[in-house]
Amino acid sequence: MLSQILFMVTKPLVGGQAVVEGVMMRSPNSFAVAVRRPDHSIVVRERQWLSFSEKLPFLRWPLLRGATLLIESLYNGLSALQFSAEQALEKDPLTRPAIVEPSKKMDWALMSTMAFSLTLGLALFKGVPHVIAFLLGELFGQNGESALPVTSVWFHLVDGCIKMSLFVAYIAAISRLKDVKRIFMYHGAEHKAVHAFEKDLNLTVANTRIQPTAHPRCGTSLILLVIAVSIVVFAFTLPFVPPVTDNKLGTNLFLMILKIPLMLPIAGIAYEFQRAAARDPKNFWVKLFITPGMLMQRLTTREPTDDQMEIALAALKKTLWREQNIQGSDCLDQIEVYRNFEELSAALAS
Repeated sequence: MLSQILFMVTKPLVGGQAVVEGVMMRSPNSFAVAVRRPDHSIVVRERQWLSFSEKLPFLRWPLLRGATLLIESLYNGLSALQFSAEQALEKDPLTRPAIVEPSKKMDWALMSTMAFSLTLGLALFKGVPHVIAFLLGELFGQNGESALPVTSVWFHLVDGCIKMSLFVAYIAAISRLKDVKRIFMYHGAEHKAVHAFEKDLNLTVANTRIQPTAHPRCGTSLILLVIAVSIVVFAFTLPFVPPVTDNKLGTNLFLMILKIPLMLPIAGIAYEFQRAAARDPKNFWVKLFITPGMLMQRLTTREPTDDQMEIALAALKKTLWREQNIQGSDCLDQIEVYRNFEELSAALAS
């Protein structure tokens, strides 16, 4: 079963003209990235996927595997973005070797980007809501007492509602941008391709086109669920944390920092909920549970073009190729170039 992970599209510009866009897919044993170059050829990078849990089996435990998935997805997404950007700089993709040795050096640029993204995300969706809730408490408080003391359940419920509203508003705002709309079209193509696979249909554009763009295991739904779970966990745990200082600002700062490590078990809880719901998505109560995430995908997915569906299918077909040829395969990065989707399909079918 394919893992639903973060969608990836990049648009590096070369000479102000060239555009490269792509999709990544991950299966239990494969990680593939397919990109469309400006000359309309398709470049696919694939390698055998080895999860962190292969070396650290305890990461497969419930409540830990969800956090592991999110971290791996973030890393894979940034790695895929980097590969897409590299393809925009290639003048003649047909001269590239079919198989390349993976780099032994730590890609500090990639790690720096990952660190910056995490920091920005924590500041926007952790720090800002907490600060707003604190300021609201001070604004409506009386006699020097906050209307929303950080030790109250209400503070964290208000904080959580602000966080959820901020996330939805952020997605709604960026969804109006032209480039982001194309990203969301590729996101829809990814979901359509996975639906076709799960229904055991031939992986053709025609069969993919008629599939829905929303998927119950979408990363967007998982993020929404993570926020919802965090509201409950923070509201009913943080008020009972013993104070470390009598200073109001110090207490707020301490609790803001404490929220960061708590996100790992929260992500684990959210993932287990989503995993359980995916087993029976047609059940009435399950459908009720996943409805908010499915509605949210009306913002984060768009109907893709046939060219975009070809890229999603290319990445999917390559992961399936690995699953069928796992015996005797190696972990080397395989970079292959195809003139069109028909050539890719014929090569993987042989």
